[in-house]
Amino acid sequence: MAQRWWLRRGARWALVSLWLVACDCDGDPVGPCDRDDAPTGCGTSCDDAPCRSGLYCADDDLCTADCMGDADCGDGERCDPEGRCVATTTPGTDFAVEPRDGSTDGCPSATVSARRVTPTVIVIVDQSSSMNQDFGGSSRWDSLRDSLLDPGDGLIATLEDQVRFGLALYSAEAEGGSAGPPIGACPQLTEVRAMVGNYEAIRDVYEAADPIDETPTGDSIDAVLDGWLATPDRPTDPTIFILATDGEPDRCEELNPQRGQDEAIAAVERAFGNDIRTFVISVGSDVSTAHLQAVANAGLGVGGGAEFWVAGDDEGLRDALTAIIGGELSCTVELDAALEDVSEACRGTVTLNGRELPCDDPDGWTATDADTIELQGEACDELMRTPGATLSATFPCDVGLI
Repeated sequence: MAQRWWLRRGARWALVSLWLVACDCDGDPVGPCDRDDAPTGCGTSCDDAPCRSGLYCADDDLCTADCMGDADCGDGERCDPEGRCVATTTPGTDFAVEPRDGSTDGCPSATVSARRVTPTVIVIVDQSSSMNQDFGGSSRWDSLRDSLLDPGDGLIATLEDQVRFGLALYSAEAEGGSAGPPIGACPQLTEVRAMVGNYEAIRDVYEAADPIDETPTGDSIDAVLDGWLATPDRPTDPTIFILATDGEPDRCEELNPQRGQDEAIAAVERAFGNDIRTFVISVGSDVSTAHLQAVANAGLGVGGGAEFWVAGDDEGLRDALTAIIGGELSCTVELDAALEDVSEACRGTVTLNGRELPCDDPDGWTATDADTIELQGEACDELMRTPGATLSATFPCDVGLI
């Protein structure tokens, strides 16, 4: 599966970083991984597995970090998500420029630097009692949970360092299955805040939970959305909701019968209006195709034809989740400045981890339009398998960036 990265205006990544080195009481240097507050996983092997968030894979194939916060870096630098000190942009400038002849009045070449785009994926799980129904030898509830949390190939387990995962379990209780008011809070919502490296936190909450009763989908999506919009300093990277449900929705005002379709669609439309796309998976075949299609359309802001998934077994669930999350990850790189003439793109230089990539090459890069390049073949593979990868693009001044 590929990853989406995008280029932002900013100075070139600083490849030489400084850690504030301390000494132990005998005078011996204390390295990054010897500090009491070193990140979890510091010093572990990255030969076969990627480093955790906050670390990068060093030349000795060990996970390390040069910083844990901006205070560990020098003037004009910040600490990036992989624990490297990188140059910051000069206030008021769109991107860093460096004269080709080393002077201040020569023809400048514009360099824009890369950072990893880390999508936020909040999985909203129907916790209704029907999730206990058989699902190919397991229950719907257990199959969905395992497809996300299985240590070997569960989506959250394998992608926790590349995706900010969050979880929301939702339900409500109706006394005796009546159409009257709910018992207690509605919706009953159990959430795990979205962040990188969130597998253990999600596992602990998810494994302790069991199906409850009803399906107030619209109320629950609204509540999740309200919480996300109120999150201080929430990331600007793309955010999606994955709605996994096995029945027609009801609503807190009327838990029975299931008449919450319009409210659910309205909640998804509201999320889209806040730049959050919603993808829907039916766990089993009890949700009407018409409702699934309406939710899918609203989730992508289209009039019809949006894709949705109906999973009949564990394999179907895994395929659906892989398709949705995989669609958020690619080797496409967006430039924060557009080329005046895309046919001149190959006059620029793109480097990955300090290595210059060939242009218009099946194992290099190509410009797909004025503000987008795509890494291909071996370059794409390297980008995917290198958590601390650095990517930069430089274009001569006479090529022109808009």
